[in-house]
Amino acid sequence: MYKKYLTILSIFIITIISACGPAPTPTLSVADLQGTAMADAWVSITQTQAAIPTATVTPIPTATFTPLPTVTPLLLLIPTLAPISLATATSAGNNPCYNPPPVKPKGVMVQVKLVNNSKGLVDLNLGMENANTDGECATYFFRLGRFDEPVVSLLSACYWGFAYITDPTSNSKTIAPLCLNDTTKTVPVSIGAEVIGLQ
Repeated sequence: MYKKYLTILSIFIITIISACGPAPTPTLSVADLQGTAMADAWVSITQTQAAIPTATVTPIPTATFTPLPTVTPLLLLIPTLAPISLATATSAGNNPCYNPPPVKPKGVMVQVKLVNNSKGLVDLNLGMENANTDGECATYFFRLGRFDEPVVSLLSACYWGFAYITDPTSNSKTIAPLCLNDTTKTVPVSIGAEVIGLQ
């Protein structure tokens, strides 16, 4: 019986001693930890938003306009000229044969093959010496590449010719009038480094 009391007494003493010890440290639950983390995040966001400066509107400068100077109208008088006849133009020294060819020629046409033998690029002028029986007189212009041989239509007449050649630097011309009157065939005309003539 004595042993029984001793056992009860020792349990009782242990209970009293354990009751007088320090309090256990409290532990947080998962929900408490999540709530604390969310609160810290919201505090950071709030402090960041408070640190941003407030937006201020910059006033737009008002534009000032300078009036344009007034323009005085300028009237140009365009003289009216009477049409010049072939006889008047020749007597006044203005050669009507320097004009471009007519759009719809009335005179006889010949076929001419222009052969570039100059070894360069050619700007060729062929001008009629005199007006034909229909009163037509003109100067033709052709641009030829190296070794070009185009076939063109010209009014049947005698022509003077001059060619500007890029290579060699010399220019060619006709020595005598170049009469192109044969309507039965295509007449070949050679443009050389120095001379333009029948081929």
